Amino acid sequence: MEIPENRVFSINDLGNKKVGVIEGTTAEIYAAEYGGDSVKIQVEKFPTLSETVDALLQGKIDAVLSDDAPAKVFARKNPSLRILNEVFKEESYAGIVAKENMGLLDSVNIALIQMRAMGVYDSIFDSYIGGQTKYEVHVDSVDGPVLRVATNADFPPFEFRCKKRGVVGIDIEIARYVANYLGRNLEVIDMDFDNIIDSVRAGSADLGLAALSVTEERGQVVNFTDHYATSKIVIMVRSGEEESTFQRIKDTLLGG
Repeated sequence: MEIPENRVFSINDLGNKKVGVIEGTTAEIYAAEYGGDSVKIQVEKFPTLSETVDALLQGKIDAVLSDDAPAKVFARKNPSLRILNEVFKEESYAGIVAKENMGLLDSVNIALIQMRAMGVYDSIFDSYIGGQTKYEVHVDSVDGPVLRVATNADFPPFEFRCKKRGVVGIDIEIARYVANYLGRNLEVIDMDFDNIIDSVRAGSADLGLAALSVTEERGQVVNFTDHYATSKIVIMVRSGEEESTFQRIKDTLLGG
């Protein structure tokens, strides 16, 4: 199948295009709200970002709306993808707890404040965003109850699966710090993104950490912790490149 050339070069080009989003994310909401009746986005929903990106690479959709950090991970691995400079939307990430669990909310917020004050968060973020996952939160030996944290491990670098270490990422290190601060053992529960809020509301999980964007609608059913990251929703498209810029420069200089 011949893959069509990219037709999206700015936000204004998204009208009447097929745009992929992860189901249940704010990107899905923003895409549905875009434009009037004549320039609406044709929203294509996928369960994971990797499946969304695959559809883009195969020419089934014209663009992907995604948070910038995971989009950069995929673009860095694949030179035939690029991220437009124009930002679609800015938002904040926070954890979530059940409305009735105010004690846990206060404790998590204190842990987040301490984590930032001690420079731990910056070390975690720099480690994962820089592409080298060397920093890990120190964990003491504790006998406290389990802190059950719900996440969706398909959103690198915030959460993803590692063959040797299981579910890892920025949010998982934050969860490990919070659990250690509370003197509790950590249990990470990997589930569909759409189920995280319901799991916290039902008490199946104590805390949700999954690069969850702060929205008024979500705030009506769960409580948000203090926000711990600012994110941008960006537009990812096919670049038409088959090799990286670095490789082309190398071939030119070395005659490869």
